[in-house]
Amino acid sequence: MQMKNRIIFIYALTLLLLAGCERKVDVAFSYEGNKLVVNSLIQADSTIYVRVTKSVPVNVYNDADFREVEHANVNIQDDKGNTIPVTYKNILGNNYFVSSQTATTGIKYTISASAPGLTPVSGTDTLPAPPQVYGAAAQRTFSRVTFGLKDYPMAENYYRIRLFHADSNGAILSGMLFRLDPAFNNNVVDIISSAPAANLIMSDKRFDGRELTFVLQTQDALTPTSYLVVEVTTLTYNAYQYLKSVAAQQQNVGGIVSEPVRVFSNVLDGYGIVAGINARRLLFKVD
Repeated sequence: MQMKNRIIFIYALTLLLLAGCERKVDVAFSYEGNKLVVNSLIQADSTIYVRVTKSVPVNVYNDADFREVEHANVNIQDDKGNTIPVTYKNILGNNYFVSSQTATTGIKYTISASAPGLTPVSGTDTLPAPPQVYGAAAQRTFSRVTFGLKDYPMAENYYRIRLFHADSNGAILSGMLFRLDPAFNNNVVDIISSAPAANLIMSDKRFDGRELTFVLQTQDALTPTSYLVVEVTTLTYNAYQYLKSVAAQQQNVGGIVSEPVRVFSNVLDGYGIVAGINARRLLFKVD
């Protein structure tokens, strides 16, 4: 009887300690001062959009506090030394430097930025080849979506997969949550999450050069006669590291105990990302 009371007491004390731990903790990080932040995800057959802001300390969480830099100068140059003219435009309330030409697959682009009183910065990346995807289909009975992917051999390739509700013309209506079906794709990635997510980011480490069928398991039941879009995006190493670190940071939001995640950056002497991505979308009807 005495042992039972002791166990109950320890259990009650544990609950009190856990309840006492639910409080906001400020973690001190070093701040390296004001720097330029350059963000540009370069996409195939699209003009290049560059956003330039000013860094803020890590304890600032409001996006509005990332101030745009007045009198900034942005330069885009391809790997042949050609300078691509840019135009300053306001799009949906934010200002961007927009190239006069569309990006071309296989070309390496360097984006540099400068502003009075701040150290000039630059970032470089290549626009990757498009993914080789085909044959998207779905059956409402099983809530499964399938498609084929042929991986480029003898190279490190990186991919992002997303799934959307769409109309009959392919216009995106909303995103969908899904996961890899462990019954079919248990050897494609290192860890298959039991929780559905809005995207899957992976390397071809486990299927280099192979042609395989992906099976996605949707969180919600599929509606007959509805239209879906599978989007597969090839990523450069820089895009892969950036998107993977952003996803890890988002997963840590709201956790009681979690390690800080530093978002990947390839911008020299500053912050942000300059990376190439190349997406293909497959529109199909649920059977």
